[in-house]
Amino acid sequence: MTTSAPPPGESSSPREETSRPSTGWTDVRFRPWNLLLLVPLVTILPFLFNQESPTLFGLPFFYWFQLAIIPVGVVCTVAVHRMTRHADEEGDR
Repeated sequence: MTTSAPPPGESSSPREETSRPSTGWTDVRFRPWNLLLLVPLVTILPFLFNQESPTLFGLPFFYWFQLAIIPVGVVCTVAVHRMTRHADEEGDR
C-alpha cells in the first residue's frame, strides 16, 4: 500500500498540525530590544521627575534623576547587546 502526499496546504506531521492556541493581545512577548525603549520613555514623561525633593548633595531631584538615567541607559544597552549577540556573529572564542 502506498501513501500519497497530503494536498497542498495540509501538513503531514502531527507536530505541524497542532498550533499554539491564540491568547489574544497577550501574544506580545518581551524582546530584549524593548529595554532600549525604557530610557526614552522615562525621559519624555516629565511628571515622573518634575519635582525638587528629594535633593541629593544639594541638587534637586529633577537634575540628579536626569544624570542617574545615563548609567541606566548604558546598562540597558549592554544588557540588550549581551542578550542578542550570537556566536556566529562574533566568531568562535
